[in-house]
Amino acid sequence: MKKILFLLIAALAIVFTACDPMEDINDEIDIDLDAADRDALFLKDLQVAPEAYTLTDEDYELSSDEGVAKYKNFSAYALPKDHLPEILNQKFSGEDAQAMMVTYNFYSKPVVDKDNAYEISDDEYDDMGAGYGNFDNEDEAEALIGKLLDRKIYAEEAGAEMTVEYTLYTKNEDRFIQVNADGSSEEVDYTSDAVVVDSAIYEATGNTYYSFTYISDALEDLAKYAVDSAVALPITYSALIYRNYVPTYVVYMYNGTNWEVKQSLMPVSEPLNYALDASDISKSYWWADPAIKITLGGDDYAVHDATAKYGNFDLRSGKEPGTDKDLLVSMLGDMLDANHNAVENQQYLVSYAYYDGSNGIGTIRLIKEGGVWKEYSE
Repeated sequence: MKKILFLLIAALAIVFTACDPMEDINDEIDIDLDAADRDALFLKDLQVAPEAYTLTDEDYELSSDEGVAKYKNFSAYALPKDHLPEILNQKFSGEDAQAMMVTYNFYSKPVVDKDNAYEISDDEYDDMGAGYGNFDNEDEAEALIGKLLDRKIYAEEAGAEMTVEYTLYTKNEDRFIQVNADGSSEEVDYTSDAVVVDSAIYEATGNTYYSFTYISDALEDLAKYAVDSAVALPITYSALIYRNYVPTYVVYMYNGTNWEVKQSLMPVSEPLNYALDASDISKSYWWADPAIKITLGGDDYAVHDATAKYGNFDLRSGKEPGTDKDLLVSMLGDMLDANHNAVENQQYLVSYAYYDGSNGIGTIRLIKEGGVWKEYSE
């Protein structure tokens, strides 16, 4: 009897301690439900990413960078690759490897290429209705010059840039005159410690209307005044000039249809890609190309004699750099070092003009490692 009771107890123990298939299934269902709830919670405030999107002012305010949030743009000090993905991560979800073309504002002061500027001729002033060889309104000048370039200047690719020089007539402008140690004088850019010409100096130089009529008068009169007064030279004066004919430079960019003034704040479009983590969707993220994008200008081509004259690389056999890819990379690297504050281990996506029998625009991805420029490859 005891043996039978023991066997019965053992059997019951096996029944109660054996794995319950239904319990395992329920556990798996709970795990799946937890994951679904987690995914639903992550996705509830996100939009499905469209093919293309333009950032709004409210979007920039999502950035952790104070400058981006305040000024509603990116710049060399707050690059899109560093701060754009975090904005998109708060707005959009997508499929794995999905691309979205994002348009954003980028601040970059236009590079003025004075040495290679297109100078407006007297005939062109006449054609534009400015018979005195100058303009007296900047907005009118920029609009008319843009139309002039549309008629006269051919650009093969969108993004081409050109600096234009014209004369702007204005009244009552403060300008800066430096009297050098040898008593000569020249106009210079703004100087914070310039001596402001006061009524006593105007009267001493015979300018009783308390201004100089032309810049030439200021250059002559102030040089004589400084030498006669035995002031310490060199010295810079801030003087009021009544009639001004100022060389003015403006950068135009070809948009694919027309020439337009390139602003400091310009829209830029680039694709960003979505990396979906299916095991934990909350770890999914948008990512941007880490390269700094640079389009070469006149100052860059001036770095090498071989590129300075025509503003491009001659890729024909027997020319420099010709078909030598390593030499092309080296020359491009020199330009980045000279004009773009290039740093080690940073990718640069460079657009450059070339001639190989016809004109074209090429792009190449570069990186400097150990002081040597190389074409970047993953």
